[in-house]
Amino acid sequence: LDRTTFLLTTLHISLGVSQEEAIVAPAGPQRNRMDRLLEILNSMRNNSAGVDDQLSSFMEEAQTSAQSEETLSELVGTIYSKALSDRSFAATAAKLCDKMALFMVEGTKFRSLLLNMLQKDFSRREELQASDVERWLGFITFLCEVFGTMRSSAGEPFRVLVCPIYTCLRELLESPDVKEDAVLCCSMELQSTGRLLEEQLPEMMTELLAAARDKMLCPAESRLTRSLLMEVIELHAHQWTPLEDLTTQYYNRTIQKLTTA
Repeated sequence: LDRTTFLLTTLHISLGVSQEEAIVAPAGPQRNRMDRLLEILNSMRNNSAGVDDQLSSFMEEAQTSAQSEETLSELVGTIYSKALSDRSFAATAAKLCDKMALFMVEGTKFRSLLLNMLQKDFSRREELQASDVERWLGFITFLCEVFGTMRSSAGEPFRVLVCPIYTCLRELLESPDVKEDAVLCCSMELQSTGRLLEEQLPEMMTELLAAARDKMLCPAESRLTRSLLMEVIELHAHQWTPLEDLTTQYYNRTIQKLTTA
């Protein structure tokens, strides 16, 4: 997590993205009702002390506030917007969504609204990439975190997300803009969800890793890009289990050196 936070911060600075831009502000007629929820959301940090208590507080407040389909939709949209604008929050947002998945108001489930939002942004991802690169990367990060965290009522991952995720990861590797940030996003999500993705559709993982190898061997790519991809390929060869401490330390040192050079 430390390296992830460091890399995101470093690359955000290069893209001109400030921490303040990741704060979601309340809007609309339900403003007063959402103030407390937004306050809790904006104070959350991945794996920070007390995050579980904050998740519980948010859920209690949400269940009290969301008394109609409209307010439930606004609630889901608030979490969704926060996750897309702050990639470091995506994992925590996915945990929150998993806990609230079956919450229902007027016959509408939290989970259904969330999946609809993901589907909508997937269908307009080219437009999103062209207009807001950071939000595009945030969408892909959150999509992967939802897949890795949330489960159906039967305890199964959402297979409907598998092909869209593979598509997005392939597009990250082919992105002509913000190459290093796109590859970083791809690398991080493969490290966290690669095993599960491969279990669902192994042939698509074979194709994705072939594209990663081609990119890694391209002399025009930066040393950082090649290092990130090499780590993923080595992790796959290790059957997605953590690499040896010395190997991990090597990548940590190398990648940190390349991002601060």
